[in-house]
Amino acid sequence: MENIDEYIWQRRIHHGVRQQNGTDPFPESVKAGLDFNAALERKDKLNPRLLTNDVMLELCAFARTVTQSEMYFLFEMLDLNFDLGVDLDNDQQYYEYARRAHNKIKAVKDRIRMKTHERNKDKFSLPDISFLVKITANEQPGRYYPKRNKMVDTPVLTDGSRKSAEPQKTEISEVPSMMKRPGGLRVKARSYPYCEDLGVSLFVRPEDPPKDKLDPNPLTNGVMLELLDFSRVLCGTHNGIVHDLIKQNFGTKLDTNLFSFATTQTVGEEERLLQNQR
Repeated sequence: MENIDEYIWQRRIHHGVRQQNGTDPFPESVKAGLDFNAALERKDKLNPRLLTNDVMLELCAFARTVTQSEMYFLFEMLDLNFDLGVDLDNDQQYYEYARRAHNKIKAVKDRIRMKTHERNKDKFSLPDISFLVKITANEQPGRYYPKRNKMVDTPVLTDGSRKSAEPQKTEISEVPSMMKRPGGLRVKARSYPYCEDLGVSLFVRPEDPPKDKLDPNPLTNGVMLELLDFSRVLCGTHNGIVHDLIKQNFGTKLDTNLFSFATTQTVGEEERLLQNQR
């Protein structure tokens, strides 16, 4: 069974290439031999001289995309467990459904935090797919939706250390809860109880046989809040992702304050370059 850290990084890689152009993601990093799965302990570290500005820009772009993927992580878990009726090949329909489900549970979370009448055990209604089919039947001028790169070659992002890497030993339990620790995540004894009670799986494994879909009628705020929480675990943090990838590939320990300043400057430079290209 795969370990939990490796699973998390696999999903980060899957979503981290979403905004890349063409089939070759992060070409400078791939050329330098970087591996984007920080759960693998790389024995043969790369020469720090390979950590160029271009590589740093790509690492920051990867981290930014992953940390902005919360609604996509949430959607893929919903799609795994329930028959949503969404045409996954329709980028506009996919985006609208993911956005609406994500916004709705965030609003519920805020209301529960404010101690309104809503509770975790209350029923949660998923977005009305028939309405979304109507509004996404034809592209409407001015309506924004991102188009996903479905041709990207993700295996190249894990070629760098495949022969010299050792995964950690912590295995996945089907419904875990995460606790952050230096160097990664570990499983706590407490599970996600609402998901566990309903039989909702958190782990999207494309290679597995299709999962029997659950009835969405018993879906509660509690289940959705737990899925939202796990989505945020998958997202991680921008600095944390970049730091882990640099440490894994180069063995470099960075001063936290200096690292935060450097990545901020790098992201600013990346945004300036993108503006100049428009």
